[in-house]
Amino acid sequence: MPRVIIVGAGIAGSVLAYWLDKYGFHVVVIERSPPGNESGQVIDVEGSAEEIVKRMGLLEQIQSRVTHEAGIRFVDESGREFGRFPAGNSGISKEIEIMRPALADILLAAADSFPHVEFRNNRTVQSIHQTHSKVLVEIKERGNENLSQEEFDILVACDGLRSPTRDMILPKSQRESCVKSVNAFAAFFSIPAEPRDRPWATSFSRPGRRAAFLKPQTEKESSAYLTVAKHDQRLRDARESRDVKRQKDIVAEIFEGQGWEVERIVKGMMETKNFYFEEISQVKLEKWSQGRCVLLGDTAYCPSPLTGQGTKLAILGAYILAAKLVKDIDNPEKAFEQYDKDMRPYVNKLQPIPLGGYLPKLLNPDTAWGVWILRTIVSWLSWFKVWKYVPVPGNESYTLPEL
Repeated sequence: MPRVIIVGAGIAGSVLAYWLDKYGFHVVVIERSPPGNESGQVIDVEGSAEEIVKRMGLLEQIQSRVTHEAGIRFVDESGREFGRFPAGNSGISKEIEIMRPALADILLAAADSFPHVEFRNNRTVQSIHQTHSKVLVEIKERGNENLSQEEFDILVACDGLRSPTRDMILPKSQRESCVKSVNAFAAFFSIPAEPRDRPWATSFSRPGRRAAFLKPQTEKESSAYLTVAKHDQRLRDARESRDVKRQKDIVAEIFEGQGWEVERIVKGMMETKNFYFEEISQVKLEKWSQGRCVLLGDTAYCPSPLTGQGTKLAILGAYILAAKLVKDIDNPEKAFEQYDKDMRPYVNKLQPIPLGGYLPKLLNPDTAWGVWILRTIVSWLSWFKVWKYVPVPGNESYTLPEL
């Protein structure tokens, strides 16, 4: 029975563990966070990803926990609405929108129900050493200074955009240049809900390439986002510091006195524990594997939230990787090559940021005049229902192999 270690118990890791167990692999999934500590905001499940969770028998369970978002509306400083696009047509709101922790819980529970999948929380990889036939991994448990060394046939790294495991696998020349900033920053967090937060998501833009969003989550909580779509050294330094209070303070200063519901959103941000701040970036690599180690999901090909394709690529990548490993169970390097060959064209299609990479700047003008133009265009598109004739990017389906 091949023994696989998956680093990262997120969406990609759980989907891969599920499919590998069904075909006789013994899977160990390690995660740095404690159980139930999954954070994140609203994500969507569509196209190939929807078909895969359907094959896992989880689609109805996922649909029972959607946010029931009706679509996206746009407002000015006084809260006056000047445009709205229904879900499924705008490219912003999708038909199946669910909180990331909820989806992660469903997928993890499905994988954890199998006898040969073992989840271990509060653990990190300290070192990786490959031989011609095995991967030797040193693992550290939080609160325990002793290291344990275990032997696996395959290692899969799917521990996020800034994966420390990826740095242990790739040559220095690749790992230092693979994370590409798009010069935009975002704070993602939850705040206490108000009845007016549902059922429509709301978008609000301000000069300085600033924007605020509210999306329905539950009757008690709403998802909030504060974004800055330009380079800001203070924000970059705050991200690198990992100091949550510093991050919140700088974001609060940037959005002070901007109108609409921003004061309420900032107050909620300062009080919430479910807070995540990031410099929006992509991962671009010429190769996703090294020997018996392979990268998956955001660790390999993060498309950034600006594309809306991260969840789809994570689920699809896990499924394709599982299919290739099942087919070439005794030759993982060949399986990794086929995974790369089949998955890369799809990544290349979905990873580019729309409008030649200028989407963040076009949707977040720098001047008051630019904001007025944006609002005029949105109002016109909404009034004439032009969105009905605009294809939703990334809604194509991949022809899935059978598993």
